[in-house]
Amino acid sequence: MISPIAIYFERCETNWIVPPSLTSNHILLLVTEGACIYTVEGNDLHLKRGDALYVPKGVTRSVENLQSHMHWYVAHFRVEGSVEPTVPMLLNNQYLHVRLFNSDYLINRFSDLTQYWLRKPEYYETIYHSVLLEMLAVVNGETDSRQVATKSYSIVMQIQNYIMNHYRTDINISTLARFVDRTPNYISTVFRQVTGRTITEYIQRIRIAEACNMLIHSHMSIGEISDYLGFCEQSYFNKVFKKVTGLPPSAYLRERTKVWRDSALS
Repeated sequence: MISPIAIYFERCETNWIVPPSLTSNHILLLVTEGACIYTVEGNDLHLKRGDALYVPKGVTRSVENLQSHMHWYVAHFRVEGSVEPTVPMLLNNQYLHVRLFNSDYLINRFSDLTQYWLRKPEYYETIYHSVLLEMLAVVNGETDSRQVATKSYSIVMQIQNYIMNHYRTDINISTLARFVDRTPNYISTVFRQVTGRTITEYIQRIRIAEACNMLIHSHMSIGEISDYLGFCEQSYFNKVFKKVTGLPPSAYLRERTKVWRDSALS
């Protein structure tokens, strides 16, 4: 059984540090904004948006955030009883660092897990175990896929990096194809084979993941967020948001705000 010790979203300001210490629990984290240097057993890992890191119990780690502010989700947890054989990294006392293909999906799952942690709904222990196990499996699976370098993987990484740097602009398949010097049909096929999503779906999820973050952590209105993220009309933004999250932006904001407010008062 995977049991959480603490699950939270954290904003770290410039010059924020964690001194070297021995981990007393397993840690899974995901950077959503900014960058830092996370040192594990003397190895410096440069983490930035979209990077996930698993740190096992009983290793020395430290963190330095010296150049910019940083946001991340963090889960401290322990594994009780038999270890899950389907997630090999829980059997090995080694850290795993990976830049995720589907970081937007894991951001949403981490957000959900944080809300479950605050709310403690019925059957919360089973929910914690299931969601954490799923996220660990995603991280482990994407780490395994990196062990064999391919041209397809390299092209998809270039496309994803371009999207991450331009997701607020109008991105079309032809532009991406020219960027990697391939045909539109080729990159569409390769991207779906590698990531399991179409390029359009990936762009939408990146934008909506950022929209979720902005709805909770900024003072911008839904219309302002829609414009900021490059949607031509708010009605289209609302449609895409509901498709990705299952809720329209206004309902998502009410639900998440209520959870955080109720948590603060409890």
